[in-house]
Amino acid sequence: MIDKFYPYQQRYKILGGPGCGKTTKILKILSDYLANGLKPEQALLIGFAKATVKTLQDRVVNKKLLTEKQAESITTIHKFCLDRIGKHDIFNSSSKASFKKKYMTDPDKWVMLDDEKYDSEDEIAAQWSEEQDKRLFVYYDIINKALHEYGYDKNKKHGTDELNKILNWFRESENHKYKSVHTEQLIYFYNCLKNFKSQNGMIDFDDMLIKALYPTVEFPKYEIVLVDESQDLSKLEWEVISKIARKTRDLYLVGDDDQAIYGWKGANVEIFQKWPCKKENVTRLEKTHRLPGKIYDFAISIRDQIKTRLGNEFFCEKRIKTNEEGSIDYIYGLNELEDIGPDSEVIFCARFKNFCRSYAYFLKDKGLIFLEKSQNIDERGKLKSSFPDKCRQIIENWNTLQEGGSIKGIDYIKMVKEIKKEFISDSKKTAITTKDTAPPELYTDELFSYEELKKRFYLNCPKEKVWHKIFWFDTTRIVSPKKPKALFEDRADFNDYLKRCWQKNPTLETKIIVSSIHGVKGMEADKVVIGVEWGYSLDAYMLGDDRKEDEELRVCYVGITRCKNNLYLYELPGEYKKPFPLLQNYVRG
Repeated sequence: MIDKFYPYQQRYKILGGPGCGKTTKILKILSDYLANGLKPEQALLIGFAKATVKTLQDRVVNKKLLTEKQAESITTIHKFCLDRIGKHDIFNSSSKASFKKKYMTDPDKWVMLDDEKYDSEDEIAAQWSEEQDKRLFVYYDIINKALHEYGYDKNKKHGTDELNKILNWFRESENHKYKSVHTEQLIYFYNCLKNFKSQNGMIDFDDMLIKALYPTVEFPKYEIVLVDESQDLSKLEWEVISKIARKTRDLYLVGDDDQAIYGWKGANVEIFQKWPCKKENVTRLEKTHRLPGKIYDFAISIRDQIKTRLGNEFFCEKRIKTNEEGSIDYIYGLNELEDIGPDSEVIFCARFKNFCRSYAYFLKDKGLIFLEKSQNIDERGKLKSSFPDKCRQIIENWNTLQEGGSIKGIDYIKMVKEIKKEFISDSKKTAITTKDTAPPELYTDELFSYEELKKRFYLNCPKEKVWHKIFWFDTTRIVSPKKPKALFEDRADFNDYLKRCWQKNPTLETKIIVSSIHGVKGMEADKVVIGVEWGYSLDAYMLGDDRKEDEELRVCYVGITRCKNNLYLYELPGEYKKPFPLLQNYVRG
């Protein structure tokens, strides 16, 4: 696969460590081509993740290399493929719910319900728990990884051979998560999913790639293609890049194999490492602008234990130019972080998302807003504020009314849903918020002032009152039997948090991020807090499998190298047995 088109055009590699300016280099290359007469539509900038693409779009517009409209052509691999195969309905979060509803009505076959018997569909639906959702994800996970690792064989028909690939991969897998899965369960799930998508004319993200690789699908011709984060591509995604490259004059692969951390989802860093490229066409970015001296030394000590790497070396510019060393502290409690406030720029990260709970509780107790990765399948990868957008919008609309402005009727309807009882009766609230009874003029583009809303639509909130005296917001993040580890004890706890956040920071903006290490890849912050607990992934690291050991070293390396100044190694409370030794030993060794 990797050499079948190589002789025809020029191929380039750009290698750069954390903070070495890979994105800046991409922009410089694009700028030079444009200056030499390249038309914007003759260039393709493509990335692995939405965050990567968004960064590129913002940067090219800020540098005035492309207009905002032209920058929309910078795309993810999945979006590129979708544009080639035409419009399709996407198997997303709502369709996933429909899928569960349809197929879990047969409890004799639906293995997710452990063969329990229920009398009705509603009874079955009521038993669908968070644990069963996790098990459902395991089936998706197996199918996704198998397809990405095996790739696409154009000589075989999509269907039966696909299932065989999945089953072969499943049988060979050593992933502990799959031990409870039986072959017949996987076959049943695969057929249910395939039939559901077929009957409803839907495709998922794997289908986008596979369909785009069909010989009947034509790709555009480009003069230059730049692929960012190339080390994170799966075999299936590499085949898409190969097909693009056949009609491309100059192909640039940009990446860092030391930051290849997506092997668990099918990424194949070896393809990036072995991709043929003339020695003179390899550019190595040799200085990091991000890391201070101490953090650089610590990061390099971990990176150098990776067994399979291209050997991309770089020096610490901050140490040479400004004598910045930064700091590394080992902390046993988050309360030791005394200087964290609303204006702080901090990344709180851990090996797994569930290890981030203590971060969320800590920030909540301090009344600080933070950003976290959305779990909604339609917005996966996007940063989502702990101060919900719906609350923010309602507060902004109330401020508009207070200042003498006007708002749309639909915004007023959303506002009414959250107004306390003393300011509008339940009967009036129902009449306004129910579409069948709501005044039709509220669903037009007409704007309404405070006085008009008070006169015509029962608004009874004194104009001078501050928003937290008026609104009583709801949230799904309240502790319940199904969510015993949710962030807020009850509704009052949630509203108190919103109030304290606003009092500390009326702008409601934040640079505090809470995420798994995988989620903050590509980001940076003045301060980074990284949990030393590694969970079951430590088992993979200790097994002696070079591939798995390298992956965990890379994850650790990525977490550390997000830091621009102060690094904190955080030991989670309780008796944990699986801390990552290279982090724990920093203070003990």
